[in-house]
Amino acid sequence: MSSGISSGISFELSSWSDIHGPDDLYEVAAMFPFEKLLSPKTKFRIDAATKDNLQDSRYATYRLKDAIFDRFRAQGLELPEADREEPEVLFYLRSRMNQVKLFVALHAQPLQRRGHGREGGEAPLRETLAQALLRFSGWKPGEALYDPFCGSGTLLIEAALRMRNGGWVNYKSLSRSSIFTRLFGPCKAKEEWASKEILLFGSDISEDAIDLAKKNAKEAGVADLIRWKVASAEELDPEFGFKEGKIVTNPPYGVRLGDKESVSELYASWGDALKKNFSGSYVAMVAGDPSLLGFLKLKSDKEQSVTIAKLKGKLVAYRID
Repeated sequence: MSSGISSGISFELSSWSDIHGPDDLYEVAAMFPFEKLLSPKTKFRIDAATKDNLQDSRYATYRLKDAIFDRFRAQGLELPEADREEPEVLFYLRSRMNQVKLFVALHAQPLQRRGHGREGGEAPLRETLAQALLRFSGWKPGEALYDPFCGSGTLLIEAALRMRNGGWVNYKSLSRSSIFTRLFGPCKAKEEWASKEILLFGSDISEDAIDLAKKNAKEAGVADLIRWKVASAEELDPEFGFKEGKIVTNPPYGVRLGDKESVSELYASWGDALKKNFSGSYVAMVAGDPSLLGFLKLKSDKEQSVTIAKLKGKLVAYRID
């Protein structure tokens, strides 16, 4: 539930041995109670990655599908539907030598969607990377957090989701999953965040970005936990509310939002603003272009390599003394 960096969670349904070909797979699969997972007309898909005794993954998929349909027919039940485009249930078939395992995804859509719609602005931050950055920064619910390049709000919304339902960021995705309910029962929410104090703050120079961030926060059910403001990263109105805490952000870089020269000037002025206005704070950021970090003129506290859309980037943290 609290795994924010995973794009999927699956559950092992069964493991079979002595499988020497697709027909053996059919025989054992036909005895599995698929009717407990699939209702009539439920749309399902099978993703197979098999080898050795099941070298032809496509044929293995067909035989597993045959086993499911034949089991329903034998019990006089209306059939589920195979649908590769919009499945409600997703099975994973894996094999090695004569061993075969069957898994089911505990959610119909990728977990990073968090069970709600969210519009990405220009060069949006992926939700899983946002959670990785929050972990890297050491931020925990109860600490003040500020994102000065908030864009469409992904990072702050991900932080707010850790303050809802006892940190279960995937609560909404799994609570709506029929498979999760059938296997484990209804997904019950944990305790709510009790404090009324605003601890999450986001600003961006783009008014359109802030409007989109507000919309996304409302859709995610966390609008009451975040304060937004149209402002440049170098400026911060004391009335905004953030004074000291963690600054966690995904600043622009040349490939992403502009030419390298103008972005390097932004890094230089932002570095000066950090030293002037945020003494005592801890800064963690995504560096899509690590060559820009020198313009901050700050000594890093720690670094971690990361791949961002095929770019070799870094997660970097600074302690502002």
